[in-house]
Amino acid sequence: MPVNGYGANVEGLAQFSRALAQIGADGLRDEVKAANYDVADKLAEAAKEKATGLSRQQRAAALSLRATRTQNYAAVRLGSRRVPYALGAEFGAVKRTRSGRIARGFRPWRGNQFSGWAGGPGYFLHPAIREKGPELINEYMTHIDRIMSEAFPQ
Repeated sequence: MPVNGYGANVEGLAQFSRALAQIGADGLRDEVKAANYDVADKLAEAAKEKATGLSRQQRAAALSLRATRTQNYAAVRLGSRRVPYALGAEFGAVKRTRSGRIARGFRPWRGNQFSGWAGGPGYFLHPAIREKGPELINEYMTHIDRIMSEAFPQ
């Protein structure tokens, strides 16, 4: 399972979902969807909790975090029309004013120096991914293993 700075890709998940549909295991397919959403929701909640000790702007941006789902995947979304500054709150800003201060009250830029689980970008979402990611991946894979053993008993 390759993991990058923005999410995890479970190799074979789409084929697995199709196999469940072919054998008529709609209940199990729904369980896979629920497992996907559950991980995204737990990650969003962990990031909101991580933002509690940060600035008012970052806490407000973190409140815009939400888990979403489609037929094939779940995701964590950040920002909205009411919170257009959410990415600035998460990653900071590079642009400085004439006085040398960071523009518009954003913290310093922490956007593209990803160096694995130990360090990297972001102030609340990405640190939550680094902190909770391995635990959530293990939990997710345990759930998928259980579903697979029910769908394809040996």
